[in-house]
Amino acid sequence: MNSKFFIIFLTILTFAASIYLYVNGSGIMDSAYGPEEVILFAVPSTMMLVAIQLFTMPVLMKQGDISSRFKKGIDHIFVSLVLILLILHIGLLLLASGIEFDILRLLPILAGTVLMTTANTLPRFQLNTTDQPASQKNSTQQIWNTTLRPFAYPLFWGGIIMFLCVFLQGTFMLVSFFAVLGITLLTAVSRAYKAYQLHLSQR
Repeated sequence: MNSKFFIIFLTILTFAASIYLYVNGSGIMDSAYGPEEVILFAVPSTMMLVAIQLFTMPVLMKQGDISSRFKKGIDHIFVSLVLILLILHIGLLLLASGIEFDILRLLPILAGTVLMTTANTLPRFQLNTTDQPASQKNSTQQIWNTTLRPFAYPLFWGGIIMFLCVFLQGTFMLVSFFAVLGITLLTAVSRAYKAYQLHLSQR
């Protein structure tokens, strides 16, 4: 499915749901979370701004080759951002409606989405080094390309494990969340550093 269409669809759907709840009585009253209008329309409005930014970005980026090269990666980032906003909106509506809901359980879902999106997007940002002479083998572009995939791989599996933290209970969920996040980031950095050292040894 086209990413732009998907983002527009989710934005319209979220606005339609908020308008329906507002017109027909959502049961959401002004609370510590803010006025009813803010709770219902803050996130959909943010999603609309994200959609506008996605459409205007190719115009703002003068270099067409750069825009086309990174298009898929940028689209994945925006889709992920809209999904995160959608999850936040649903959680906020449940919480403000008085439904018993542990909003902290959204934390592993959001973090897992970010990790997996980052893992799938980073390899798309490899730089073109085919025109570089052999003397520039240790250039920043070469190092960037060499360490991208080793860094991204642990993020993907860390994101999957992060989703499983949702099923844990109480404080154990938070402890597991931070433990998985810390181990994932340390593993990613360690693998990227080893790939960098291997790249230097092969010069």
